[in-house]
Amino acid sequence: MFLYGLSRVLLVIAGLAFWAGGKIISETAKIDRLLAEMLGMGLAVAIGALGYIVKTAGEDLDSEKELESHEG
Repeated sequence: MFLYGLSRVLLVIAGLAFWAGGKIISETAKIDRLLAEMLGMGLAVAIGALGYIVKTAGEDLDSEKELESHEG
């Protein structure tokens, strides 16, 4: 359950980074808006990929537990 919750949190953060990351980065770091948008999208992709990896790992652990319970 922990991995599922963590994956959902990471995917929400990735969505927020994609949606508003460029504006927040450009205002706080005082860099060009285009560069900040690219950084925001890159951050969203990286966090989204991490969320997907965590979700897949959680599914793998659940399937292993299911197999062990059916075998034993």
